[in-house]
Amino acid sequence: MISATYARSLLLKKQLRGFAVQSAAVPFAVQTAGALRLNWQKIFSTLMPRTKKEILTVERPKRVTMQDIAKVAGVQKMTVSDALNGTRSVAPATRAKIKRIAAELNYIPNFAARALSTGRTGIIAILSGPMNEPYYASMVHFLENHINSSGFHLMLMRTPREVEDLVNATGDVAVDGAIAVDMVGLVKEFQSHPTIPCVSIGTFEHSFVDYVIVDLSAGVEEALKLMLASGRQRIAYLVTATHLAQKTEVRARAYLAEMEKVGQTPEIIDVQTDDLHVLEAKFKAYIDQNGCPDALLCQNDQTAMCAFRVLSDSGFQVPEDVLLVGCDGQANMRYFNPPLSTIAQPIEEMCAVAWQFLQQRMAQPDLPRQRATLPGTLVVRKSLLAASNPNPNPKQP
Repeated sequence: MISATYARSLLLKKQLRGFAVQSAAVPFAVQTAGALRLNWQKIFSTLMPRTKKEILTVERPKRVTMQDIAKVAGVQKMTVSDALNGTRSVAPATRAKIKRIAAELNYIPNFAARALSTGRTGIIAILSGPMNEPYYASMVHFLENHINSSGFHLMLMRTPREVEDLVNATGDVAVDGAIAVDMVGLVKEFQSHPTIPCVSIGTFEHSFVDYVIVDLSAGVEEALKLMLASGRQRIAYLVTATHLAQKTEVRARAYLAEMEKVGQTPEIIDVQTDDLHVLEAKFKAYIDQNGCPDALLCQNDQTAMCAFRVLSDSGFQVPEDVLLVGCDGQANMRYFNPPLSTIAQPIEEMCAVAWQFLQQRMAQPDLPRQRATLPGTLVVRKSLLAASNPNPNPKQP
């Protein structure tokens, strides 16, 4: 619909186009001293809306409803609701068709209405670390696929304040459940608010929420054995946070146990940051002050890549001077020269199990605690393959 103001402006333009022919033909012009002068006061009064009613003549776009989708898809509205909300079984082909039509029509779910009618918001909170880290990005990617395919929507949370606001909210809960990815501190917030189902993914066990953990101990032990078999006498563990160096964490526990078993003194390098620039500077300062270990186990792949850069810039060669292994299973580890070893985590499977646990917990809040342990796998590449080191102390540049 065209507004009244816009219509008057078109009429005015049409009228003004002929004012040069004769002034009498122009309704908003007067002749003064033989010249033509526009009567701007009358023009402005015409252009300005005269009533509030005229301002409200522009129609807003109509919001697409489930009924609209049902009409296009040739199904009942209830079928559309079941397909989009995952409340009942719908044939896969029909569900796919309905979702495609909903996307084409730019359908936006009305979460408030859904909450009133079903008691659920259809929103799942994901507690995650920085998305610029491939590990967290991969986790969120696979979780989002599972969540969306089940008719739910994802809400990403990354700060303690967001989680505190969620679990301490009064009245209706804003989400139906939560999945925490390696967020030990934030998971503890749900202990005081058990009405929000939560599943934890990572390396830590919990007594108050369902969890899916990855057991990296076998991979760590295998990597350490390769280092020891090469004659390495100074095997260090590089971590970014103090709690990751404690025996309660699976990698640290396996590392400390193996060092004790072979009689080597543990060497934990705790840089206390996951900022790569700060990590690089701190690790460089450490080896400048203490010399360089001849083997290095890293908390994750990102730390391993940063350590590789520092070692190379400092004149140490991998694997000749320093054996190196990370932990995560990032694909880009294989593109280094030499390719970097890693302890791969079954990320896709972990996400699938976590989503299954959360769905079961939402459906049956009184279920016994659900637990799953999946193994990590050592991927051996050239950074772990070196002849026996004749010199237990790598050369110092």
